[in-house]
Amino acid sequence: MKIRTITTGIPFPFSAYQLQRAAEFNTTCRRHLEANGYEVQTTRVSSQIWDEARNIDSILALESDAQALGIQFLSLGTILPEKRGTETHLAQVADVIVRSEILFATVTLTTQSGQLGSDVTEKAADIIRQIAHRTDDGYGNLRFAALMNCPPNTPFFPAAYWHDTRTNFSIGWQAIDFVHDAFTDAPNLETGLQNLKDIMETEGQKLVVLAETIAKEWGTKFIGIDVSLAPMGDDSIAYAMEQLLPGCFGDSGTLTVAAGLTRTLKALSLPLCGYSGLMLPVLEDVGLGKRSEECYFNLDSLLLYSTICGTGLDTIPIPGDATTEQIAAILTDVATLSLQLNKPLSVRLFPVPGLKAGDITQFDSPYLTNTAVMQI
Repeated sequence: MKIRTITTGIPFPFSAYQLQRAAEFNTTCRRHLEANGYEVQTTRVSSQIWDEARNIDSILALESDAQALGIQFLSLGTILPEKRGTETHLAQVADVIVRSEILFATVTLTTQSGQLGSDVTEKAADIIRQIAHRTDDGYGNLRFAALMNCPPNTPFFPAAYWHDTRTNFSIGWQAIDFVHDAFTDAPNLETGLQNLKDIMETEGQKLVVLAETIAKEWGTKFIGIDVSLAPMGDDSIAYAMEQLLPGCFGDSGTLTVAAGLTRTLKALSLPLCGYSGLMLPVLEDVGLGKRSEECYFNLDSLLLYSTICGTGLDTIPIPGDATTEQIAAILTDVATLSLQLNKPLSVRLFPVPGLKAGDITQFDSPYLTNTAVMQI
């Protein structure tokens, strides 16, 4: 099994002790899982620094401290609307992303009372546009997202933020191979989904036993597994789903298979956390990228899938000349879905400077594939 991430959440990353202990825990946890036959792709640290005033220099110093400990992914958490320091933090976050290498951050657009923070939405759109035009090919937007109704303590970045009474950890797996194995030679969708449930619960229970053992040894809280289907490299959710589709991903029937996958993931008898849904990150999935380039789906299709999927609009390349108003309108549409359906969604957009709809991106990254820029 491929483990995408082991993510440790800590209350106060500016504490040298907490940061070092998180790094040591991640190393120990990785070694323990690898000794039991798992492939661990990354370990990460999550926090929530935006509850207090911090200047940019201190945040960048935190990055240096983390890198010295071997930490390669560090979430600063999410900027929440209606907080005392919201305006200050919103003004900082683009600079933080542009000037850093391993720091991730998000802005939450929905309030606890179930409203959309319109002012925050427009500022989040401006942050996306700033990052796009101040980093090579807009690549910095890999480390920034807008959140809607997202719970704390998810292991997947950039949505991860800490909120607990103590240090905790959670695990996110890749699991596309589970879908491939479950759907191969399945006579129908119902059988394929039952196969998937059986495989995931069997493998997940083994992983939970190991995680709870480590948690007990370290006196750390195990939150659970985010069982989202997370594509990467050659593992494509689009190609896996096509085994039970009459055509390609994006053709009629795609929504039905997506709904079945989401329903199955939510029903697993495992300690679940985070999204635990179907991820459709266009720039992170070679099959999605190919089908997008071939025009099997568009932004409206992805909005439709978001009504029953896990994450919303994730890693979507859009024209580099997209305006703040256009980006804000996309954020508002997804936030409206989130509020109407009372479900967690997020948006990670990549305006690509110099490219227009239909142009092919040229990212040189182990985390991204290349595909056509989408029309908005």
